[in-house]
Amino acid sequence: MAPIVGWLEDAVRGMTRTRVVFALAGLTFVVTLNGMARRRRRRRGGKKGTEGEEQEKRKGRAAMDLSLRSMDLTKPALSYLDVFLEALGNQWTPSMNKEEGYICLLIAENKLTTSLVSKRFKQVKTVPDSVFAYTSFRGEPRFRQAVANYVEMTFCPQARIDPENLAISSGCGAVCEAGEEVLIPSPYYPAFDNDLRVRSRVLPVPVLCSTATFPLPSNEDLDKAFAACRSPRILLLTNPHNPLGVVLEPEEVMRCVKWALQRGMHVVSDEIYANSVHGAADGAEFKSVIAMMPELSGMLGKELIEERVHTIFGFSKDFCASGLRIGCLHTKNLRLLAAIDNVGYFGGVSGHTAHIMTEVLEDKSFVKKFVQKNQENLRKSYNTLVSKLKEADIGFLPAGAGMFLWIDLRKYLSERSWEAEKTLWTGLAKDAKVLFTPGKDCHAKAPGFFRVCFAWVPEQALVIAVDRIVRHLRKNQLDIPMLKNLLAE
Repeated sequence: MAPIVGWLEDAVRGMTRTRVVFALAGLTFVVTLNGMARRRRRRRGGKKGTEGEEQEKRKGRAAMDLSLRSMDLTKPALSYLDVFLEALGNQWTPSMNKEEGYICLLIAENKLTTSLVSKRFKQVKTVPDSVFAYTSFRGEPRFRQAVANYVEMTFCPQARIDPENLAISSGCGAVCEAGEEVLIPSPYYPAFDNDLRVRSRVLPVPVLCSTATFPLPSNEDLDKAFAACRSPRILLLTNPHNPLGVVLEPEEVMRCVKWALQRGMHVVSDEIYANSVHGAADGAEFKSVIAMMPELSGMLGKELIEERVHTIFGFSKDFCASGLRIGCLHTKNLRLLAAIDNVGYFGGVSGHTAHIMTEVLEDKSFVKKFVQKNQENLRKSYNTLVSKLKEADIGFLPAGAGMFLWIDLRKYLSERSWEAEKTLWTGLAKDAKVLFTPGKDCHAKAPGFFRVCFAWVPEQALVIAVDRIVRHLRKNQLDIPMLKNLLAE
């Protein structure tokens, strides 16, 4: 799941607010400043009970705190988690026949080019003793330099990346003021809701997009969402887009960034799929927000841009390496970087992993070869999937980045409702044994859309999955146009 970054602005200004939440690499630390002092003063001034009574009160307060926190942490991250876990225990493999096992098309993970990464990692034969010692909690300097060079060489050649503007952690950290709101154009990555709520205790606010500016909201859409918020703090953009699999137009991204900055907000550009552009369908070229900073500085002022524009990226998706837990933040906000120097202790990348990744990234020939091959593999699987969907007359939004396809099954709903979408999804999951992400979980504007992740399974599985979907729809007497011999027995 893609990580998310928030802010330490109040923390580094002297922590003037009562409650600050530090969340990094899945761990959350709550520091209550003024409130704690006030409660202590009240307790000292009140009537004391017996030692036993005080101890029981403390136990009760501790149990309450734990239960409230645990209630948040134990809520299912996704609506379909139970069915998904069941499917993981019985996945389709090439050794099975076409009807056996589940085909999971809802995992945003790339297995298509893992073998290249694995082979190159195994070529790193020596690891220095220095990996056993502490180093910078923003990332060892040589590692940050290697990452900076990688960014310049691949998805952001228009800019020079200063390694001092990078922070590297085990997944990008989240540090945010509890209760503040993050505006996110919808549809969006379904786990953002859980990531923000559980790790940072901030509130995601879906911003529905007008048809004319889709997939980004118009300024009017943003104004409407902004006005409905109590404490809007961040505009979060995802480019390339998850779940749509499209590259956002640079001009439209600039418009949204300007809108947010003019209203005193921060902007986070989630570019976790920046090197997974495999052929933008509409010809749009990916442009990182990092590369937009000079132009934005000319329009709005360098100080504002450096303080409030931040970019996250990593190696989980683009390098087929989710398990390595390497996430990166690019920011020129010196106070934020100084704060991460402190809280980075809780989520640093291990010295061993950092050393091996540094060696791999410094092999520029390999990086170039890998990125190109991975993009080719993504495009090949994409073409296989859309070819089958076209045969079945199943609609989709043409894509060209990431590992996603946004399919349209609205005409197969029994009625235009979220309950009908759930019924259709459940039937496909239980009967056809094909799982993809419901549009409702992505905050789609209307029921009947689904996100398909096509890089977690081999191409053969994609073909079988579409055939199963068609069989299920036909068996349930739903109207689906069929080409001759599509379902040859």
